[in-house]
Amino acid sequence: MKKNNIFFYLLILCLFIESSERIDFPSDILLDIGNILEIEFLKDGELYLKNNNYIIKKIDVELAHRDTEKRNGLKYRSFLKEDRGMLFLLKSQEEYKQINMKDLRIPLDIVYINQFDTVVFVDEYVSPMKDIEIRNFTSPINIKYILEINAGMSNKWGIKKGVTKIIWNS
Repeated sequence: MKKNNIFFYLLILCLFIESSERIDFPSDILLDIGNILEIEFLKDGELYLKNNNYIIKKIDVELAHRDTEKRNGLKYRSFLKEDRGMLFLLKSQEEYKQINMKDLRIPLDIVYINQFDTVVFVDEYVSPMKDIEIRNFTSPINIKYILEINAGMSNKWGIKKGVTKIIWNS
């Protein structure tokens, strides 16, 4: 019990000293936590890409279905293996407009998928670290999913607008 009291008093003393003797560092010395944060890929399921009922690629996917997961997406990732991606599960048509690419570190292909699980658009080679908003469709396309994969993979795998369909399981 006495050790706990000593620890408590030392903690209070440290907090007092810390709060009374603040040191102001120049802004160029301070580190942005986002620049040093690295989030690991967490497999939630598998996604199959099909052209005319022929599987062209199977990838591991991390699902983004909570608001924070959608807001962060693949931010704070310095790499993504070729056979991986992030699948955003959208609750409403308007929700995809809230996703942005600010502070992204790796170039991506962004694949937009409709309610029929068919690719409706592929935004290729989206540059990292730009304050880019996700594509805003003016036509009545109902976006249900967004798939983010490494830049160049949509072309390499043969993903085609109006042809490629997805099947995923978790």
